[in-house]
Amino acid sequence: MDFSNLFKINKIRFTSICILLVLEVLCATSVTYLMTPAFNYIKQNKLNLFLIFIALSAALQFISIILGSTNTILYNQQVQEYIHQIRNNISKYLFVKGNNKVSEIQNNLNGNMQELTSKYTSPLLTLMTRIAGVLCSIGVLFTFNWSLVVLTLILSFIGLYLPKLFEHVTSSATFKVTEENEYLLDTVEKWARGLDELRRYSSFGSYQGAIKKATSELKKSTIEDCFWGNLATAMTSFVSLAGIILLLALSIYLYATGKIVFGAVITSGIFANQIMNAITSIAESLNEIKSSKKVRQQIRDLQQKVEFPVKGNTTEDIDQLEIDNLQVSFKNGELIAYPHILINKGEKVLLTGDSGTGKSTLFKVLLGEIKPNFGRVIYRDARGKSITPNSEEIGYIAQDNTLFPETIENNITMFDSKLNKQVDKILENIELKKDIEKFPAGLETIVDLDKDNLSGGQKQKMVLARAQIHNSSMLLIDEGTSAIDSKATKKILEKLLKSDQTIIMITHNFSKELTEMFDKEIHLEKEVD
Repeated sequence: MDFSNLFKINKIRFTSICILLVLEVLCATSVTYLMTPAFNYIKQNKLNLFLIFIALSAALQFISIILGSTNTILYNQQVQEYIHQIRNNISKYLFVKGNNKVSEIQNNLNGNMQELTSKYTSPLLTLMTRIAGVLCSIGVLFTFNWSLVVLTLILSFIGLYLPKLFEHVTSSATFKVTEENEYLLDTVEKWARGLDELRRYSSFGSYQGAIKKATSELKKSTIEDCFWGNLATAMTSFVSLAGIILLLALSIYLYATGKIVFGAVITSGIFANQIMNAITSIAESLNEIKSSKKVRQQIRDLQQKVEFPVKGNTTEDIDQLEIDNLQVSFKNGELIAYPHILINKGEKVLLTGDSGTGKSTLFKVLLGEIKPNFGRVIYRDARGKSITPNSEEIGYIAQDNTLFPETIENNITMFDSKLNKQVDKILENIELKKDIEKFPAGLETIVDLDKDNLSGGQKQKMVLARAQIHNSSMLLIDEGTSAIDSKATKKILEKLLKSDQTIIMITHNFSKELTEMFDKEIHLEKEVD
């Protein structure tokens, strides 16, 4: 997030914002400037002229308010369009790079956007307004006496330099807030998954403790951020107060020596107050903008240009898969070692074994989600040459069904309308057609993730249909029929196993009849120490 890109969102609107800002400041400055002749006339007992200038000043004040309100609306439109563009860029980046951590995505798309609105875009408008106000006020003071300008500049420099002393600590404090907010979101997400189970065992205390710990850290970092921000503001305010007193004293001296008129003394006092308050506001805005530096850098990194990967047919070239001396270790010290495995193109393989033998882990290695510590996964083409297929093109059905709050048809085709004509045939193959016909809206039925309007078996059939309609040359199925009855499972396998696909399927409880439908079974066992 930066000024130049904010300007580029809508150059005409931003230019209009700047013009309105200048007009607003000129009107506001004129309101104070007209006090000089007004007070001179009141001293001369010319009440009529005094009232005319007061009325003129009030009119300009009203215009200034209208201009300011209009400007704020236009600026908010500019900011929201910019944030919308940033969210789109981040969404694209995260989609291509594959970040699946929900709390981090939420924080980047929402929490950090709010943080930047309060710590960058809002202070930026304040900064521009205050700078314009100070320049106009200094210009007016120069018409009174040059010494007033010199003193104002000295005080302004001191007031603006002070925030630099707090720049590093405020930036770190603000970034800490974003980190703790992400931690809170992550905690809520993980514990919310098991609320039903927690209620079942009346374990409110554990849930409350976890949330309390996360919120206490966020509270602590927020208080620290607030402390350093307010300390910097307090120091600047002290300089501001001293500046007002000095400027007022100087204007009284100049009046006493006959260098300025009576009305200029009062106006100088008002301008002194306005200028020093503006300096305080400028310093505070600069401090807030600088404190958002780390967050802005993080958002900038997430907006790097990325290209959507072009899907090819790299899995079509896989003629053989070899798993050679493969070992995977985990941080807890657990080590999984795999036997030598050789799978040829088109083979239907059943992968079995007790829990903890590494069946699902092997799939994650094949999909590139886990890097082995030792050994190799070798893909060969028909000539026996080693190749590197795109792991994203390998079909995969996970234990947890991933569905979207969209129509059943879109969940099957994954939003590819070109595949709509194939849906009916696929539904028959995976024994789902009769289920769909029971829904009033049929394929247009919306999958309700909150009310859970589909059974576990129906969900698994939908994911199986998705894998079938996209027809990857290699398909990995992890407990893909565990919620489907054995009769339907047999019918599904009869059609699924007739395909040309290379299929590796994990299961725990297949009958002998179902097991014999596969070309071979690979049984994994735990190593005995």
